[in-house]
Amino acid sequence: MPDPDETGAVAGAVDRDPGAPDLAPDAGQDERTGRARGAALVGLRVVTGTAGIVAAVAIIAAVGLLPLPSHRVAVPTVTVTPQPADQVRVCPGALLRLGDESGQNANTPSTLGAPTVTATGVGADLTGQPIGLSDADTGGGPSAPRQFTIPPAAGATLAGAQSQVADASDYTGFAAASCAEPSGSIWLVGGSTAVGRTTLLTLTNPSPVDATVALTILSSEGPVSAPGMSGIVVKAGSQRVIPLAGYAPDVAAPVVHVVSRGGQVVASLQQSIVRGLDAGGVDLGGAVGAPAKHLVIAGVRVFDAIGVNKTLGLSDWDDVVAAVRVAVPGARSAKVQVSLVPQDAKLDGLSFEMDVSSHQVSELALDSAAETDSGAVAIPDGMYSVVIDADRPVVAGVRVSTAVDPSAAGTAATVSDTVAPPSDFAWFGPSPVLNGDTAVAIARGPAPMLSVFNPTKASATVTLDAQAGGKDLSLVIPAGGSASIAVAPDTVYLLTHATGLCAAVSFAAAAQLGHYAVSSAGPVSGPITIRP
Repeated sequence: MPDPDETGAVAGAVDRDPGAPDLAPDAGQDERTGRARGAALVGLRVVTGTAGIVAAVAIIAAVGLLPLPSHRVAVPTVTVTPQPADQVRVCPGALLRLGDESGQNANTPSTLGAPTVTATGVGADLTGQPIGLSDADTGGGPSAPRQFTIPPAAGATLAGAQSQVADASDYTGFAAASCAEPSGSIWLVGGSTAVGRTTLLTLTNPSPVDATVALTILSSEGPVSAPGMSGIVVKAGSQRVIPLAGYAPDVAAPVVHVVSRGGQVVASLQQSIVRGLDAGGVDLGGAVGAPAKHLVIAGVRVFDAIGVNKTLGLSDWDDVVAAVRVAVPGARSAKVQVSLVPQDAKLDGLSFEMDVSSHQVSELALDSAAETDSGAVAIPDGMYSVVIDADRPVVAGVRVSTAVDPSAAGTAATVSDTVAPPSDFAWFGPSPVLNGDTAVAIARGPAPMLSVFNPTKASATVTLDAQAGGKDLSLVIPAGGSASIAVAPDTVYLLTHATGLCAAVSFAAAAQLGHYAVSSAGPVSGPITIRP
């Protein structure tokens, strides 16, 4: 059977009329037309597809620009306002010695008596109690450090100070100190462990939890490295007494940083001097504040400068010269400008520069820039301020000595300039800027003076309101200058209109010298925001 396609072809050939016109040209035209239509159709499809792609891209881009729905969950926070805490001050306690008066038990601290303490609360009732435990076995007694507390109240504040006169064969002189707030970071400038010099570090923990203390000791050679300088435990309600020579022997100019974890502590340096067989004074110094580029040491009191000058020819009296000690805690060296500014405008001031290396201590005589004849007194008796400016944060202190002039009126004519006279010394620390009305306790002691330095460009008038009776006082301080006023011993004053000023208390008499800075109460804790 023939294939249908083949049959159709044969039939078409058989049926074709020989007389019909030739149709081949029309068939070619149709073929060309079909191809054109196909091409047009393909082009239309391409154009349509391209347009579709462009439209799709445009739609996707438009969708990308539309804001997407979001769901945010606010982080829960809680604002907590701490309950106001009691204000606390701690006095360092009695002067101490290593061993007893007979020289026995040389490694055990013992007391040299009991201090006289002056303390008052302003605007709140004051409570006080002795610290219960001490390495010096003074716990709970009159020689122990004392803790004073007032409850929180608007405008309430407190102040305390202590003083003591040492009168033993190897300890003489006068020492005064303010009662300080506990802290977790304390800098101490003073002391010496050179031959004949003894320095005791006292750490008192008034808190209800134990404190763990770490020490950093800087010297003129750099940081001191010794075992046992960290992990020192000061139990709650106790005092530790640590001979500084145990960590830093034969260091003439130490600076100590105390860092406490757990309970906060109060730290002090007690220094005493024995030159040969002669006692050369005693001092009790407290915290000097955090490192800063600008420091003001107010109320630097020079007394019996002529007597001090006459001792310079004696053996081992080199450290009787007034000196400034500066330490750089940071990793970069500092250029330091020291200016001695007399309160009396008739006296000339002094100024000099110091280069202090990082992590080191430098000590220079306070009269380094003085131009005087040999043997003349470079810094005469009077009241001064020492202003320190540095390009890096530093800590600093000033040491001043006093010595009885053998030729002074009332002194036995038989006393020779070659015999060691009665003497004393004191360390003067920087005064922080007062942040408002501030209570100041004037300890019992010889000729107390309150000195105020005014760093502002306008004169200031401070009122001293005597608490619990006594006479109110007023003091005018010139712009950029200082002024001093005699105050009553064993009295607490409230300094008003004192914001922005610096103040200190000093004492002076024959072979007696003392000083402490005045500080406002620390800031009260504000609200705290807690986030998970």
